[in-house]
Amino acid sequence: MNKLNILLILVLFVTTISVAQVGIGTTNPQETLHVSGVNSTVRVDGLNSSSHSRNLGGSTNYNLMVDSEGTMTLGKQSGELLSVSNLASPVVVQTLPDSGLNSEELYTRSFVLEERALVVITFYVTVDFKTYDGTNMIDDGRAKVAHNYFYLGDGTTADTTKSYGMTSVVYSNVNCDTATGYIYNSRSMTIALEAGTHSIHLQGAVYGGGLNSDAAFSASFGNGDRLDIQAIYL
Repeated sequence: MNKLNILLILVLFVTTISVAQVGIGTTNPQETLHVSGVNSTVRVDGLNSSSHSRNLGGSTNYNLMVDSEGTMTLGKQSGELLSVSNLASPVVVQTLPDSGLNSEELYTRSFVLEERALVVITFYVTVDFKTYDGTNMIDDGRAKVAHNYFYLGDGTTADTTKSYGMTSVVYSNVNCDTATGYIYNSRSMTIALEAGTHSIHLQGAVYGGGLNSDAAFSASFGNGDRLDIQAIYL
């Protein structure tokens, strides 16, 4: 057999190996690598607790991620990104008759996602209704409406084209004995976000009375507030 024939045989042999399907526990593999058997597993030492910082050991299971190149690694562990109370000084929002919706930003907080995640955003904020100048309690018997909602942003600038987490409270009172204390607005939402820097821009808003000058009022947001952000990495 001459050298050319030997070379052709070697080329065909290598080509056959390069496209062959490999079976472990099976003689009839259906994929490039096919591991068969009840409760069969695949072990990669580079992903164990001794080799990978995201593998914290113990009895916990960790998410396996695959990037756009097909490279496997361990995902970021889900958990709390932010939990803070009394974020800012109270913000007073005033309204006048027929003025429509009046709003102000109460605070901004940013957070960073290392990977795509479901983000659970929960906020609580107090609302204290007073007369327009903020000096007296309301006793006109008219209904007052206050809203809270938030915009998402890039860490600095809010995208005001879409609001999230709208929640509202309606308040009315007359000159009589009544309970004291703050009214709370609260809401929890789950939003899918990509990796990167994001921000929450919480808004407080009141709606005008549309009756006469006596209908004007103010609402103080944030004498007690809280913001919790958790990430469930996908």
